[in-house]
Amino acid sequence: MSTAIELAKLPPPQVIEALSYDEIYKQMEQALLEKLPDHALLASDPAIKLIEVASYRELLLRQRINDAAKSVMLAFSQGDDLDHLGALFGVGRDTDEADERYRQRIPLSLESYSMAGTRGAYEYHTLSANDQVKDVYVDSEQPGYVNIYALINTMTETQANAIKADIDTRLNDEDIRPLTDKVVTQWVMPTKATLSAQIYLNIGANKQQVELTILQSLDAFMAMNCKLGTEIPHSGIIDALHQPGVRKVKLLTPTEDLQPSVNQAYNLDINLQFPDEA
Repeated sequence: MSTAIELAKLPPPQVIEALSYDEIYKQMEQALLEKLPDHALLASDPAIKLIEVASYRELLLRQRINDAAKSVMLAFSQGDDLDHLGALFGVGRDTDEADERYRQRIPLSLESYSMAGTRGAYEYHTLSANDQVKDVYVDSEQPGYVNIYALINTMTETQANAIKADIDTRLNDEDIRPLTDKVVTQWVMPTKATLSAQIYLNIGANKQQVELTILQSLDAFMAMNCKLGTEIPHSGIIDALHQPGVRKVKLLTPTEDLQPSVNQAYNLDINLQFPDEA
């Protein structure tokens, strides 16, 4: 099994401070009253405005400190900051590679130093072989035989076979594949499932804007869940559909959780209906 740390399971870092404007304001007000115990703060007092300005600026400063702390943590870093963290591991970003995929490859790279003998090393080298590989599952049914399942976007069989050729070339490099391993690679396309739902809007809600927000939410949901062996929870779909402006949701299909096998992934064909009736 892979020994790469699952970043999502790490506890929240203590250096990241929970921020509250009201709490900062109260602290500053109390500090002022301690310095001027005989002073009565009235709503019209100019000191009130100074406290408000100072509290807001301190809130921004603390948020900047939080952001700076996150920028050097693999679990939270984004964009160019993540590129610099990847450089520490000797892992460059593929062209147009999304942060989440790049973040997944960086800790896996540590296992690659032992050649492709571990599950994590095979995962790393498969992901690095072609940027169209979205996820990887590795197993071995008998000693010396390694099965690689590479999840790719839906495309033509010719394109899929070209990606498989890139993976084969990478994994069979003499500096990567252990001499005793026979590697068998297979490409996997997501299994299609229909998401059909009736969306009831609040009075006055902008249908186009709500629909756009829902589709963006579903894109983010599928990016997290369209992976090999990853469950598509029924409740998660409803949560993704229930965006601001939505009064209620009737999810017609799927009617239950979608549970793929370890070498299977689901993708959703989206069919949204916006009935006029209440």
